[in-house]
Order: sequence, then C-alpha cells, then structure tokens
Amino acid sequence: MVILFFALLGANTGKGVQNEDYCLAGRKSSVISVSGILLGALVGGASTVGTVQMAYSYGLSAWWFTLGGGIGCLVLGLFFAAPLRASGLQTITQFLAEKYGSKTAKVSMWASVIGTFISVIAQFLAGAALLKGIVPINDWAIMLIFSLAILAFIFLGGLKSYSKIGVYKIVFLYGILFLCFIVSLRELGWDYLKVTKNLPSKPFFSLFGLGVGKGLSAGTSLVVGVLCTQIYIQAVFSSSSPKTAKNGALLAAFLMPPLGLLGIWIGLYLRSSGVDISPSEALSFFIHNHFPPFLAGAIWAGILITVIGTAAGLALGMATNLVSDFLIPARRQGANALWLNRLMILVVIFGAAAIAALGKASMILEWSYLSMGLRGAGTFFPLVIGILKPGLLPPRWAFWSSSLGLSTTLFWPLTGLPLKPLFAGLGASALASMIGLFMNSIKKG
Repeated sequence: MVILFFALLGANTGKGVQNEDYCLAGRKSSVISVSGILLGALVGGASTVGTVQMAYSYGLSAWWFTLGGGIGCLVLGLFFAAPLRASGLQTITQFLAEKYGSKTAKVSMWASVIGTFISVIAQFLAGAALLKGIVPINDWAIMLIFSLAILAFIFLGGLKSYSKIGVYKIVFLYGILFLCFIVSLRELGWDYLKVTKNLPSKPFFSLFGLGVGKGLSAGTSLVVGVLCTQIYIQAVFSSSSPKTAKNGALLAAFLMPPLGLLGIWIGLYLRSSGVDISPSEALSFFIHNHFPPFLAGAIWAGILITVIGTAAGLALGMATNLVSDFLIPARRQGANALWLNRLMILVVIFGAAAIAALGKASMILEWSYLSMGLRGAGTFFPLVIGILKPGLLPPRWAFWSSSLGLSTTLFWPLTGLPLKPLFAGLGASALASMIGLFMNSIKKG
C-alpha cells in the first residue's frame, strides 16, 4: 500500500512532463519542494540503512553523514543558493564553463559523474540489505528488482514528481524513525541510560570513534559533496526564485541531522541488547522483530521508498550531466533530450546494480563518503571562487585546480601516506587555486 501510494503520487504529478519539467520541475519549485528534492536525494540508504549499520558497529561515528549533509545544506543556503539560481543555468558544469571555459567544466562533470555513480551503488547495497530478509532469492535477482523499482519511480515524472514525493518521503521517514525510537525506549522501561551502561564509551559514544582523521574526512566529504553534486544543485536551479532556493536549502539543513540521530539510536539499542546479526540487516531486523506484521510491512516499505527515491534522484542528476554537458549542449536540446535522459538513467542504474552485486558485503557509508569526496575534490574551490569572487581565478588555474583535486584524490591511496585522500585532493586543488589568485593579483597589480 505504501509503495503504491508513492507510485500513484508520482504518476499524477508527472502527467504531461516536458524536458524542463523533467530536469528542473519547470523552475517553479517552492521552499518546501526545494527542500524535498534536497532531502529526497540526500536521505536514502546511507542515512537510514547505512547509518543504523555503522551505529551498530561503531556508534556515534555514524552521525557524520547526516550531520555533514546538514552543514552542507546550511552553507549552500547561506552563501551559494541565491547566486546559483540567479544564473538561470541548468547544471554545475554550465556554470563552470561560463566562468572558466569548457576544460574546467569537463573535469568537474566527470568528477561529479564518477562520484555520483558510487553513491548510486551505495543505494543498491542498502536496498539489497532491506530486500534480503524479505525476498528469498539470490543477490542478482534482488538487484534486478531494485533496479526496476528505481526506474519506475523516476520515469513517472523526473524532478517534477520527485520534489513532491521527496516531501512526503521525509515526513513519512521522520514518523517511522521516531516510532522506532519510542518502541525501543519503552522496551528499555524508558531508561535510555541502559544503552550507555551496556556499551563502552569508545567507540560507541564518540564522533571520533573511528579516529579524528576519519571523522573529519567523513564530515568534510559531505559538506563539499553537497555543494558539488548535480542533483542537489538541481534543486536550487529548479526553484522559483533565488530567495526560494536559499530558504529551501536552509530548511533541509534544519531537518537532516535529527534523522541521523534517530537511526543511530536504533543501532545502539540493538548492539546494547546483545543482538548478534549482520550489521547491514540491523534496521530490517529491528522493524520485523518489534512491530506487528502489517505495521512492520508498512514501515519496511517506507524505508525502501527512501532508498529508491535517493537512487532515482542521483541517477537523474547523472543523466542531466551526461546529456546536457556531454551529449547534447543545452542550447541544442529538443524533444530527443527527454528520451536520451531516460536512456542514460537505464545505463546508470543497471551498471550500479552489477557492481553492487559484486560488493554486497561493504559498509554502505564508506561508499557514500568516497562518493562525496570525489565530487567535491574536482569542483569545490573553482566553484566557490566562481560564485563568491567571479573573475579572480584565471581559467588556466581553475583547470589545474579541478584536475589536481580529482586526480590526487583518486590516486593518493597508492602513495601509502597517512593523509586522507579527500584532504590531499582538496589541498592540491586549493594550492593551484591560491597560485592562480596570486598570479592574477600580480598581473593586475
């Protein structure tokens, strides 16, 4: 019933969709709709299944995804949403091309595409963890079922339907996780301190339980990833005005972090109770062992919708990049662009399904952090400078900033050095940007 409700909602909203509706919701999104798109794409498998999985294994360290995502939305709203919307463009790549030329834009596009693809894989891992305890079939069949669900979700209407579905999805998810919190608290006799008594303070009750470097890297990857990912910026471009874009991002920043805390509580509760299960199945286990069958089915379906919706949003962002920035420039797009967008989504979804089937034992949040870091390392500094100080960074140095950021992040693990790949990549990108700014100041001086 829950899945059918969201399917009918998307179908009704997506009637008569055209290409701009499909990619940008007709540039008519309200504050609620902008927030719905942002949260719909951010809050998925990593924020639910992945957060409970990591909390069961390591505790409060699992908060970095939703905390960092909230901070990223805050920065987006305060500094970047309004100027990006005022540009009237469709993609981050178009913005960078306008500021620095096509070379920098292409590097940024591929950084975004590679990073986003990894995040889609993470959603498949989360979806498989949810389906595994329900559907008694092999991993490849599960991936096929999940692929078809994502395709049905997004083909109903693209961003036009995605914004409305995202709003309902977040309301539903808040209700589900809060209900899980109340049920677990009641079973503890309303004594939440029992959880703290049964678990060691480290790693379970420290944001840096996995190490300071790993924690900061995780949080930083979310902040820069939010600012450099097509689907999140697509939410800004879809808004009805710059002010609407700003307020929508700020609302998302307020709503995201508490969701993570609710998920962390579930993981900690299960671990403190002595339950011995595969961490990836922790959320499914809680739902099916603490609720009557009918209610458990509805809750399970609601969680599955969040994962499907996030995968759909990320795939839509990738398709928009590939079509608008690589295959058909925006100025030459016509009726064929809509079908090409859908074809690219097919390629993305089935490619991610195949890779996820081979890496099913992975920690979901680790894939998500890697994804966000790759997106940010090749885009962050040129984008920020282009928005806040347009004209100051020469195109040649913007290209080097993007190229060094992406390549350093990709190949840093081969060096064996202790610095996290994201920090190495951002450092290389920042250095190139600083040299460019310095050279430009000398030239003008």
